[in-house]
Amino acid sequence: MEIFNRSNSKNTCPLEVLTSYLLVSPRNSSARNLSVQISFVPVGSEQPVHAHEPEQCYYIIQGKGLMMIEDEAREVYPGDAVHIPSNKRHGIKNIGDVPLEYLTANSPAFTKEYEDKLWPSHPA
Repeated sequence: MEIFNRSNSKNTCPLEVLTSYLLVSPRNSSARNLSVQISFVPVGSEQPVHAHEPEQCYYIIQGKGLMMIEDEAREVYPGDAVHIPSNKRHGIKNIGDVPLEYLTANSPAFTKEYEDKLWPSHPA
């Protein structure tokens, strides 16, 4: 059994825009086709709009966000899950008064190069 959390996972370090922890990936677990992250966006901040090959799902844990996929934007709340198709531009903005916390799952898993770019640090 493999158990991962913020204390034993690579992170983006505390960036101004967000902090993200790479919880599960082929590089740190027996997963082969999936990667999972947890991210925290401070009040008033946002994840930059970006795109990547793996399709993705965001699951909102805490806070209120404005989810953007391509030219569409919608508010999201705790308990909401959002599917992001492969190669679609997307990002999320914290529009609430508490840190925005969300879990993401990607399939296939992010590549080693993509992970090294986003999560270069050692476990927290």
